[in-house]
Amino acid sequence: MRVTRDAYFDNLKFLLIALVVVGHMIEPLYDDPWLKPLYVLIYSFHIPLFVLISGYFAKNIGTGDYFTKVISKLVIPYVIFETLYSLFDYWLYDRSQLIFSYFTPYWLMWFFFSMILWKTAMPYMIRIQYALPFAIVLAILAGYANDAEYYASVSRTIVFFPFFLAGYYMDRSWITWLQSPVVKKISALLLLTATVLIAVYSPFVVKEWLYGSFSYESLGHNEWSAGLYRIGVYMLAIIIGGAVMSLTPARPLGMISEMGSNTLYTYLLHGFIVMAITASDIYTWLGTGTTRVLVIPVSLLLTVLLSLSSVRVASAWLVEPGVKRIFKRHSSRTDLG
Repeated sequence: MRVTRDAYFDNLKFLLIALVVVGHMIEPLYDDPWLKPLYVLIYSFHIPLFVLISGYFAKNIGTGDYFTKVISKLVIPYVIFETLYSLFDYWLYDRSQLIFSYFTPYWLMWFFFSMILWKTAMPYMIRIQYALPFAIVLAILAGYANDAEYYASVSRTIVFFPFFLAGYYMDRSWITWLQSPVVKKISALLLLTATVLIAVYSPFVVKEWLYGSFSYESLGHNEWSAGLYRIGVYMLAIIIGGAVMSLTPARPLGMISEMGSNTLYTYLLHGFIVMAITASDIYTWLGTGTTRVLVIPVSLLLTVLLSLSSVRVASAWLVEPGVKRIFKRHSSRTDLG
């Protein structure tokens, strides 16, 4: 049976994956005064919003094949692409040693690793009363731990988990409310105001606050109140992310909506191209000033190309390998017992 897709989420996902690619492409040019405000704006909300959407589509907890899908759609692709990125890194940068670090995800693979942990924890986490406030408090406290950083993606997993949990609890009616004319007008004003403020104050922003992977002390704040900064980052993500959700069209947008259903492929494949570009002399060739802004249309073009259905068909065997045969059938029990 063909599943009816929600054009709203496909539109939103395409916007977010485009921002992921743009963010990765302009990161080497972060100090450029033209691009830094854009980078800060993107990273202020796009990761939390992507995590929120992922949580929204994780409502199948309790179904018999829940953990089977976690393994087939997350664990196996993670192992495949973590291996490929490690091999590509070894070849591209001519490393002296080939290292496979499956418990320290390579660059963008952290999202998959964290997703595995979020989905594994969710059936048990939602049994806790006030699970969302508990997750928020835990995320704030995690910043005080200097050993909760990149290993096993611990910091990011904890820091962004509240958004995953909020997405799970989110009802479609909330989006209908966000799409009301009055809320749209308020959202447009909020987004414009936030954009102007970021443009003005971006020179003073420490981008690592937006990554969720650094302790407060490593960011130069060892005072007891450092957790307030994380609360501020959360509020920024909620305001801007909510505004973007409100302003995203809910109607089908033709090719954009279609490409929004292929974001998994764009995410996993674009990293190889970004790495190759970063290792080349292209950024040096761009020089300085407004010429560097050319990176943005190039990023959007790359997003479109990797989001085409033809790319999905050609790479499905790698991104979504058919692995159903490796699982045993248990007709009398569910994965959750």
